[in-house]
Amino acid sequence: MSAPSLVLLALALAADPAPKASGPAPAIHALVERCVDAYGGKKAIVRLARIREEGSVTSNVLHPGAAGRISRVYQRSGKLRVEIAYPDAPREVRVLDGSRGWRFGEEVQGPFLVSMILQAARLDLPSLLAAWEAKLVDEGTAEVDGKTLRVLALEVAPGLRIEAAIDAATGRILRSRGTGTGGMPLEFVTTYSDFRTVDGVLVAFREGNYANGRTTGDTVLEKVEFPASLPEATFRP
Repeated sequence: MSAPSLVLLALALAADPAPKASGPAPAIHALVERCVDAYGGKKAIVRLARIREEGSVTSNVLHPGAAGRISRVYQRSGKLRVEIAYPDAPREVRVLDGSRGWRFGEEVQGPFLVSMILQAARLDLPSLLAAWEAKLVDEGTAEVDGKTLRVLALEVAPGLRIEAAIDAATGRILRSRGTGTGGMPLEFVTTYSDFRTVDGVLVAFREGNYANGRTTGDTVLEKVEFPASLPEATFRP
């Protein structure tokens, strides 16, 4: 993925209202409004600009049978820090700052960079839907755990796409799917459950994670905050 494409994504992650000269289809507009309302309305969109989360994580691929600790910090636009620690393993630190990413202190490209970009996007997904409503594509319906969900898709940069599968009855996003290329086709799917309200914002405290069709583990949040500001050093490798 080229640097200009990543810059476009960073701009998209700002989630400022985009011009809607032609306007979205009425059905898309109604679904996005329902979704934003479900997550707490316009005030929630403002709070989602900065997120700090802590919890536990499992990895069926790298640490089967072990439970680790995870912390995530996100800031619009396109800034992310993830720290993961498993017993008897070095702490993994991933940092994204717009178009650049680092893992274990070393700058990365390809799949590692794409995965961080898509993770940052899904953490701010209700805001992205609201900001780029005119660019959303209605992908019809999908069956998830016995429920029929409406799928809205957004191409945030050339070759980089994220989908939100929304329960039209509740407005909740029950699954996200991010696709891109990093030298190979990549697909990251996350399912959401155990919804709770924190400071007026709806949060899914449980996530099921999949990569390229394979289950990779679960993330269970224990603490979620929406800080007024974050230290600039947070997003340095």
